[in-house]
Amino acid sequence: MAGTESGPDGAGADTPEGDMPGAVQFVGGPAIGGPAIGETSGAGISGAGKSGASAWPDPESGWSRDAVIADNALVIPPVVSGLVQACGVMEADGLCLPQSLTWRGQRAMMTAPALPDGPVKHLAGTHLYGGQLWMHFGHFLCESLSRLWALDAGGPVTADRPLSLVFIPKRPDSGAAIKAFQTQFMALLGIELPITVLTSPTQVERLIVPGQGFGLGAIAAGTPEFRAFTRRRMAQDVVARGGPSLYISRSALGGLEGGIALEEALEANLAAAGYEIFHPQQHSLEEQVARYRAASRIVGLDGSAFHMFGFVGRPDQRTAVILRRNSSVYQGLERQITAFTGTPPQIIRAVVADWLPEGKKRAGRYSFGQLDFEAVGAALREGGFIAPDADWRVPKWRELKQALGVIEKDKGFALARKTRPERQKRQAGKGRTSANDMAPAAEDATDRAADKAPAA
Repeated sequence: MAGTESGPDGAGADTPEGDMPGAVQFVGGPAIGGPAIGETSGAGISGAGKSGASAWPDPESGWSRDAVIADNALVIPPVVSGLVQACGVMEADGLCLPQSLTWRGQRAMMTAPALPDGPVKHLAGTHLYGGQLWMHFGHFLCESLSRLWALDAGGPVTADRPLSLVFIPKRPDSGAAIKAFQTQFMALLGIELPITVLTSPTQVERLIVPGQGFGLGAIAAGTPEFRAFTRRRMAQDVVARGGPSLYISRSALGGLEGGIALEEALEANLAAAGYEIFHPQQHSLEEQVARYRAASRIVGLDGSAFHMFGFVGRPDQRTAVILRRNSSVYQGLERQITAFTGTPPQIIRAVVADWLPEGKKRAGRYSFGQLDFEAVGAALREGGFIAPDADWRVPKWRELKQALGVIEKDKGFALARKTRPERQKRQAGKGRTSANDMAPAAEDATDRAADKAPAA
């Protein structure tokens, strides 16, 4: 059965410091409206009470590494779709349990919900709270798995085993749907517990609420507990299978998903250098893991496939991430791969222009990058991903025009060219910048939401 492309992207960048919507009332403490929790604000949050501790999840310390148990907890799903949603877990006294909220960088993506006016359902027994269930594959990896580390944490979780994993939907119109890739991924982690998706306010007799051990922002490095959890469990029965050089392609993705113009030309160059062109979405999750484990060199455009690789990669493997847009989205991939494998990826920045769908102002999930092919080839040679004397063809301008025309026809929208200011200066005769030195621009907040499926 074909899997899902290891593919999020739209919403992966750090949010600027201080950009946090609303305030969340901590149990027994003041509201979170800024960067710190005081010494008396952490009642019920093991490890989060030290002075100056961050409100957002820290991969090294604090509430992200702890789990709490709430009796008769009220789980409230979102009512409307949106980047930031009112939903989460309320304690029996009516206060929001802050560990139930999901953060990206220093921004809470969930705010304290109102208590329901209507009837409340009841769920007996002990269950483990997983947060929001994403239908987008990459966000599922980054945000829906982030609390499952507590299954291996011992203590109360071991003493009182949960009956199921409790989630709330990211998109209310998804209802209680569970996709095949979600259950398949749980199987890869050796998790046999059923998934319970709550679509209306539900009181849970006993709810284990782990901290957010993984995600987007600084927490993309993962807590030690989360990294150990994936290292211990991830696809233990899947053996390496495939060649030593792998290019992860986006050229066969359907829908409105973005990429780069002329990716086929990039593929032709890499195929001539000995790379297998691999389309993850055409293979099972097990096959994806097998290929990633076998390859000693992996090249690809920034995308969710690298989040998948991050769970199974080794220190001896080399990765090159070619940015497909002027955006900071890639930083989560970089943090994860570095922390989980011990070897940072080579980041290749060679986007000379972004081709945006009409109405968009910044590069994001649906844009197409125009690469400096010469710079990409030079960076791959410098990094040892292709031989110093490898042939490397640079497409002509007319080929780019033809490729953009095909994209517009296939996607059903017009494209507008946006050039970065520093690139304009270089084109005006102010010199050339290395593909490994160009700094990314900020991403579009609407694309950060990535509140649509399928994977990017």
